[in-house]
Amino acid sequence: METFFILFVLIFVPFIWYINRAITYTSDTVGENAPLQRERTYQFSASQYFGTLIKVLEAQLLIMMPVLAVIVVRAGIRQELYVCFLLAPCFLIFAGYLLFYFYFDWQYWIITRHVTLTLNPDDQSITIDSPARYSVLTPNTVVRIEHHLQKMDNPKNPLAGYGYYLFYEADGQITQLNNIFISHIGHVEFIERFFGHVPQALIWHRLAWATDVKPVEMPDSPNFASQNQR
Repeated sequence: METFFILFVLIFVPFIWYINRAITYTSDTVGENAPLQRERTYQFSASQYFGTLIKVLEAQLLIMMPVLAVIVVRAGIRQELYVCFLLAPCFLIFAGYLLFYFYFDWQYWIITRHVTLTLNPDDQSITIDSPARYSVLTPNTVVRIEHHLQKMDNPKNPLAGYGYYLFYEADGQITQLNNIFISHIGHVEFIERFFGHVPQALIWHRLAWATDVKPVEMPDSPNFASQNQR
């Protein structure tokens, strides 16, 4: 009986949790709770942003790499295994890469914290409330949209998927929004339906720094035409 209960907890509880998440996701993206059906508001807390499984594992690796470097150096000194001195730099280089990743990620947290996004299908508006400014974007006030993305050939690279939107308004103001806010299919459909006539461009970056918001010339090609890397 105890074995059955343990198996039930290990197998069925995660399965039920996954099914519930899938149903919620469907409802929030294409169902009755989708932004195309009703007004939705989104924001990210620090725990939501940094508490993902991938980032937690990478933080653990960042702590482990210098520790492993010290361990192999001490082992090499005690046992005169000079090959250990070759392993230590590898651990430190990997730790340096992880430090760069978290620094890069922090730049995106800066443009994410204290930001509230509201998608309203009734008046076809996107409201972005951030510490920098309060913007109400409509198809009549936005003159162009740029989607800046990190150029990565390997989707498993931790930097893949980072990017941001720039909304250019008729009064000359530019509003920046982290790509994470418009990562679901329902959010993309909202822009495509209500802002489909607005000129749009997809711009690739070798490193899509969140602070790099310099305007670029719009191409004459159709919406979401790809431009050269920057």
